[in-house]
Amino acid sequence: MKILLAHIKFQFLKLLRNPGFWVPTVLFPAMLYSFFGSSLPPEGIYSQITIASFCVYAVLGVSFYQFGVGIAQDRESLFDNWLKTLPNVSIPSSLAQVLTAIVFSIIAVMLVLIASSFLGKTPLEGQMLVKLLLVCILISVPASLMGVSLGYFASARSAPALANLIFLPLAFLGGLWIPPIQMPQGINDISIWSPTRQMGEFAWSAITGQMPDTRVVVLFIAYSLFFGLLAILLIAHDKRKRFG
Repeated sequence: MKILLAHIKFQFLKLLRNPGFWVPTVLFPAMLYSFFGSSLPPEGIYSQITIASFCVYAVLGVSFYQFGVGIAQDRESLFDNWLKTLPNVSIPSSLAQVLTAIVFSIIAVMLVLIASSFLGKTPLEGQMLVKLLLVCILISVPASLMGVSLGYFASARSAPALANLIFLPLAFLGGLWIPPIQMPQGINDISIWSPTRQMGEFAWSAITGQMPDTRVVVLFIAYSLFFGLLAILLIAHDKRKRFG
């Protein structure tokens, strides 16, 4: 536990000392909602669902850009190479990265919610707000694991481009920009199997008050386990590649 706490403290201090890296990522979803999202939907529940979609977008953005790209860059630093040679470091370090990603994701979500309280046509009510925050904490787990997997798969040079190549199509497929009901049928048939669609369904259920379908719950759990296993395998492969 002491090792894990030390790694968490290290991750927070490293990011806080580099605001040019994390501030734009945390602010961007709220800015995007303020410029576009707040004016698109009509009043009522559709306006509230749009707020939930941008909250999911915020969680994914932090996971991909702040931590996926950040991990890829850290892997090429001399300090990270030295750190990985220490005993019992890989698991606490990875857990600390996931926990830190969750915290910064929630900060990004809170900024979207603050923007929506001023600019949204129909801001969220108290119970919806609490449910949505809890859902965002839940979906930040598989989202963070996706970011960790990206960080250990890509090089520092290719990570930003690869993050865009994966994140933007996933955001579209998940219905975070265009509601699924407005998607072409062929795109929607693909969308229902994407990990971001499951995240979106959980967030929208916090607004509608309806439980997600069994298919959504099963796929969400399956994706969480898959990206968790993928992250473990990629971390182990990176360790063998660098240190033998």
